Amino acid sequence: MNHLPLTEHELGAVALTMVDLGMLRPAQGVPAEPTPLPGRESECLEAQLGMPTVHLDDELRAFLKAYNRRISWHPEPPTGICAHKLANPGWVISVAEVRSALATLDSTPGRSVRATVEARFPLADREVWQDWVKLLRGSADSGLPVLFGPADYEGPWAIAEILLESDYRIS
Repeated sequence: MNHLPLTEHELGAVALTMVDLGMLRPAQGVPAEPTPLPGRESECLEAQLGMPTVHLDDELRAFLKAYNRRISWHPEPPTGICAHKLANPGWVISVAEVRSALATLDSTPGRSVRATVEARFPLADREVWQDWVKLLRGSADSGLPVLFGPADYEGPWAIAEILLESDYRIS
């Protein structure tokens, strides 16, 4: 599995379940979002999306570097996935964060996990949690980060998509 579409409700249930299980935590020290270059906002957006039509000059490269530093930021050492990364699209969930969250999950008694999942998800939606865990395990096994939000994301909490992107490299 490399693609998991989630509605606002499903993403909320995933996040709350992760909080309950100790897999998700708040973080401090997140880099500020870089301000797009005045008059070049559309070029900045195109650069963020990796569109080949944009010409990268030194200013745009500096903006893109700051943007990539922000979306790939994670505290050292990670102890679970930072909560802010599930609150907005465009964040990179590092493999270290994923593995730390899975280590917490794997050390939690199965009975506790089952009770937590059952409390957060109606019976018909429990496969959402299973799919989410499969996605995290795929990231951990492949050594590739999880990117939150596709390029065509349309507004806050529309339909969120969690992607395991095989060609993304953190610089």
